[in-house]
Amino acid sequence: MDLAKHLLETQKIPLCVINGAVGGTRIDQHQRNANNPNDKDTIYGRWLTRVQQARLTHGIRAVLWHQGEADQGIDGPDSGYGWETYESYFLKMSAAWKQDLPNLQYYYLYQIWPNACGQGGNQHSDKLRDVQRRLPRLYSNLRVMSTLGIKPEGGCHYPAAGYAEMARLMIPLVERDLYGKTFDKPITAPDLKQASFTSARQDEIALEFDQPMAFCDALVSQFYLDGKAAQVVSGAAAGHVVKLKLAAPSTAKTITYLTDRNWDSRNLLHGQNGVAALTFCGVEIAPAGK
Repeated sequence: MDLAKHLLETQKIPLCVINGAVGGTRIDQHQRNANNPNDKDTIYGRWLTRVQQARLTHGIRAVLWHQGEADQGIDGPDSGYGWETYESYFLKMSAAWKQDLPNLQYYYLYQIWPNACGQGGNQHSDKLRDVQRRLPRLYSNLRVMSTLGIKPEGGCHYPAAGYAEMARLMIPLVERDLYGKTFDKPITAPDLKQASFTSARQDEIALEFDQPMAFCDALVSQFYLDGKAAQVVSGAAAGHVVKLKLAAPSTAKTITYLTDRNWDSRNLLHGQNGVAALTFCGVEIAPAGK
């Protein structure tokens, strides 16, 4: 509600927030019943009915989505891990939103906390967060915000001040997209664009982000090459690029930032805007010059 209160105070325009959350649920449980969209036995049908009864189907402009904890494991209906089907479920769900809420303009998603609610603790959890990170590649109107830098912390549920911080991080994006506010610096969570070796020797990796970055030496422990730790010995940021010096020339194919099996919420990669970077998993490392 902190986001709604802020917008009401600053924009002086009435607004309504409808909560469609149900704790401990997987994304497949939020799908629309195509044969009966108002199916009261579904989460989707119950909130859609409330929206219709409020006569707001054409008044909804944005959806905020913070979910995925229960998709970290193998508990879903598809005989696999949640990250394998998360994208397809999100695509179907967002298409249903647009069908039932025709004036919907933007989607705002939070990348979940590592090992959120204690349901991760494996590489499949890391892969799920990477699926969330990459969703905007499929949309022009979807934004992803990090939860890693939120204080006070909440690996599953946050104290009230933590939820207020989640709102504070997302408010600038909503103000820019829906109310036309402009900013003189980046307001998003830093997102990796590509990774590549800097020379044929392959003893240094350049990480290119979408905004200016910051770096401290303690961060070297948070990077993994082909899933292996202790390969990076130093690093530095210059503009949008973070360069990682390796202990030795490497033939690694992929790089990962932050695993939920060994991470420290006090040791996070940030942009110069102070927002924690989105985690990434198994990103291909291109040869030098590519």
